[in-house]
Amino acid sequence: MRKFITTMPATTVQTAFTTAINTALTPLLPFKISLTNDEKKGMRSMAEGREGYARLIARIATQFPNSLSRADVPADLNNLLAFYDGVESMRMALAQAMEVIEEIGLGTATDIMTAVDRYGASLEISRSNEGALDLAMKEVDEYNGRFANKSLKKDSPSAETPQ
Repeated sequence: MRKFITTMPATTVQTAFTTAINTALTPLLPFKISLTNDEKKGMRSMAEGREGYARLIARIATQFPNSLSRADVPADLNNLLAFYDGVESMRMALAQAMEVIEEIGLGTATDIMTAVDRYGASLEISRSNEGALDLAMKEVDEYNGRFANKSLKKDSPSAETPQ
């Protein structure tokens, strides 16, 4: 398997990125809303397929403002739609950033486990020749005993009960 992480940025790059994201959120905080789970369940939002419907109603309402109640102003709906476009742009930028970060994290975690497997195999081979290493590896044995994949243990021939 290929190594995914060939160069790592300085810690200052990671810190600067985190700081930039936190700073970018600051101007949005006055507009932040908190929805309860019950509110989220009962909402009729502009989900997939409804945006076209909402924009169509906005265009018709703009064309026929006198057909609306006096309290309804087509500009209000048009302003909300324009704001929604901006929110979607922010969401897409964040989704793109999340994809980059998740793939970097997955590549790093994969490289870590590749190294752990290789190091573990080497240490396992050497443990019979070195008492202190054997003692240190007992903690690894305990860890594997507690956290090893249980389905592998069930499927292994040694786990079968004699009949």
